[in-house]
Amino acid sequence: MRLLFSLLSLLVSISALAQTKVQDTFYGVKIRSCYDDLKASEDLREIIRDIYKYDNWGYRHAYDWVDGEKERLRFPRMLFGGRTWDYCEYYFNNDMEFYQIRFYSGKTEPETTRSMYDSLQKDLLKKYDGQKGIDINEDSEWEDDLAISTTFTGNNGMTCELKYSYEAANNGKMYYYCLLYYYDPEMKEAAKYAYMEEL
Repeated sequence: MRLLFSLLSLLVSISALAQTKVQDTFYGVKIRSCYDDLKASEDLREIIRDIYKYDNWGYRHAYDWVDGEKERLRFPRMLFGGRTWDYCEYYFNNDMEFYQIRFYSGKTEPETTRSMYDSLQKDLLKKYDGQKGIDINEDSEWEDDLAISTTFTGNNGMTCELKYSYEAANNGKMYYYCLLYYYDPEMKEAAKYAYMEEL
C-alpha cells in the first residue's frame, strides 16, 4: 500500500512538473537538434510522406531549404494542436541547429484566422494559466501595430508565442494571419545577430 501511495505521489509530481515546461519537441524533432537529426526523424518523415503521397517531386524535395538559404524548411498542410495549418517552418542557425518552429495560416478575410487565434488562446490558457513556472504575457493593443499576441514562457528556456496579425505576404498582398511560434529565445536572438552580421 505504501508503495502504491509513493507511486501515485510520484506521478502527480511528475505531471505537475511537466506543466511548467513549454513544449520543445515537434514531430519527433527536439529544439536544439541539428538538421541531420531532423532529416532522420521517422515521425516527421511519415508525416511528410503522407503530405506528398500524390506528389513524388514534392516528396523528393521536401527537405530543401526555402529560397536555397540554409536557414528555413517549410512544410505545407501540417496538423498541430488539433488544427491544420497552411505551413509549418523549421528555423536553423548558422551551426544548422533547430531553434524555432512556426505554424501559420493566412486569409484575406479576418474571421477564420481570428477565430483560430481565439480558440488556440483558450486552449493554451487552459493548459498553462496558473501553472507554477509559466509566465504569461498578453498584448491586446491591435491599433499599435495591427497585431495581438499571447506569450507563454516556461522555466525550461522555451517560449510559445501565439499571434494574430494583419501584414503583407512576400507577394505584397495583405493577409490576416494566425501564427504559432515555439522557440529558444537565446538561440533565436543569437541567430538574428549572426544573420545581421552577414549583411
